[in-house]
Amino acid sequence: MRFKNATGPATYIRAGGNNESTDAFSCRVSDQPIESTDQEINSNSLSAPTEIAISLPVSSRADAHRISQVSLEQDTQVAATTGTIQNGRFSSAPIQTLRGLIGRSKSPITRQFPQEVQDIANGNINYNADPVSRGILTMDEAQRLFDIFFEACHELAPCSWIAQQRDAKQTRRRSSFLFTSICLIGARYWDIDDPIRSTHNWLHPRYSSLVSMFDEHIQLLLLRPSPSDFTLEVVQSLLLSIQWPAVDIDPSHTSPKSRFTDSYAWLMIGLATRFAKYIGLEDAASVDFADHQSDSAEENLQRMRVWLNLISVDRHLTLTAGLPATLVTPPTSVLRAFGSHPKAQSGDLKLAGLAELVAIVHRASISCGDVSLRKLDSITLSVANAELDSWEREWDAIFSSSGAAPTFKQQMPFTALRWYRLALNATPIGVELGDIQKGAISPTPAALKTGVDAAFRLLWQYSTDAVSERPERLAEMNDVSKYTMNFTALSSFMFAVDSYWITHAYAAVFLVLVYDRGCIDANLTAYSFTQPGSPPPVPESSPLYRIISFAASLFDGICQGAVHHPSMQYRSIVANALNTLEQYQLAREESSMVPVADGIDEMLNALFDPGQDWAFLRDMGYTG
Repeated sequence: MRFKNATGPATYIRAGGNNESTDAFSCRVSDQPIESTDQEINSNSLSAPTEIAISLPVSSRADAHRISQVSLEQDTQVAATTGTIQNGRFSSAPIQTLRGLIGRSKSPITRQFPQEVQDIANGNINYNADPVSRGILTMDEAQRLFDIFFEACHELAPCSWIAQQRDAKQTRRRSSFLFTSICLIGARYWDIDDPIRSTHNWLHPRYSSLVSMFDEHIQLLLLRPSPSDFTLEVVQSLLLSIQWPAVDIDPSHTSPKSRFTDSYAWLMIGLATRFAKYIGLEDAASVDFADHQSDSAEENLQRMRVWLNLISVDRHLTLTAGLPATLVTPPTSVLRAFGSHPKAQSGDLKLAGLAELVAIVHRASISCGDVSLRKLDSITLSVANAELDSWEREWDAIFSSSGAAPTFKQQMPFTALRWYRLALNATPIGVELGDIQKGAISPTPAALKTGVDAAFRLLWQYSTDAVSERPERLAEMNDVSKYTMNFTALSSFMFAVDSYWITHAYAAVFLVLVYDRGCIDANLTAYSFTQPGSPPPVPESSPLYRIISFAASLFDGICQGAVHHPSMQYRSIVANALNTLEQYQLAREESSMVPVADGIDEMLNALFDPGQDWAFLRDMGYTG
């Protein structure tokens, strides 16, 4: 086809379609005109060789530089920037084509940006800056922080590649962001070996500078991301920062405060998910982990670790705040093959088990037709509880036969199992408690019993009775002494991800609330009808008082020796829960002028203060 209004010699281009020897789109410049000048070009006809005559103004100098043939291969840089035509369509996305055109433009566009963005663009902020290059840490200090992280924290959220990332120097060369993120987590526990003399909340003396360094990396990702930022290490760094978030230090307050809130986690999960989708991380679920001879087995295992960790963190917010999850777990067969792979790490089996728990919650959300689980019906809940029971039996056998440590039931994913049980069964309880009055039929008896048992187990698991596998009810009903702390189990709780402290504080609050509403007695037995009037005093020998007292001791234990442990705010919540129980006794004494309602309000205000949007409490009408 010739453009009639064009001047100069005509240039003819022959376009080779998909029936050529290659799928590439090739162009050949020809001086021979075609017969018709009014030919219509149908894009579908490009599948066959087509000659297109285009008249262009070409100078004599241009004739000397005329290109006789150009081959645009799909896998070359040219194809990546300009796109190719396949079946009449561009194979590259429009933004890729525009990016290529902008990259070749010789006419820069002047725009006004905020000063922070200009600093980044002008190189005033170094993309590869890290705590060592800034003089915040020495390499020896950085390695010590790495050792703290991998020895005390990693197994609680095992998304790191031990063989490749345990060495601080190696990680620093590969990703300055991941290097900074791991250093920041380890710096939480810098003085852990000498907590009595610690004046830094166990924090590294230059912890605030590390936080600023981390914030700088986040700023770069948000304000000026580049293709090189879309890596597995960046996704991993974001996940670590959600589970062990930075602690902000305000000189005007007596203690630092963890950044973990629903809104913070929601934002960071969204960012991590975007980065994961960009690099095709979900493809890890399609890998054949049964193929033990694959040359890329270790790389595939690491991608799967990060993907499963992202899925579990995404689902956690559904259970705490009713926020919808967006990611789906891989099939069970893939998870089992991943966890049992010969090159798997010790935490991979835990991740596989946790992912199967997530799948149970996902199926429940589909069954009830509500991704946030706020409309969870009794039939769906019953099925989910049965699946959780089946999971517990099956994975108990799997871990027992795998040579796992005897305390595996006090570790992930069994800690997650107890939380999932509590969160799922608390959902209908909260909805009904928000509507009924005292003296009415107790809300969903089956859910109430299961929820109370789950809350009790979640706290009781750190006792010596739990570690020795003494039956819960035997320990609960027959002993009148306080529960004894198991310090091995306590040590893992000390380094836990922040969400663990939240869920355990929630368990204590849940038990006190259902007692206050007349749903259970002090022996943790559910009533058929909610009891009218003020709750009776709680005997110190009762299971309810002992488990709440034990929970308070649990938080006291991990905060001991630290002026400002990151869990300090949740310690206050549990202390308020115990104080509420004690006020029931004070309310019966004539000398007491303290209304019990004030204790409940104080407990709830403390619970909402860290920034959590508790779906259970919201359903009951509490908004903080």
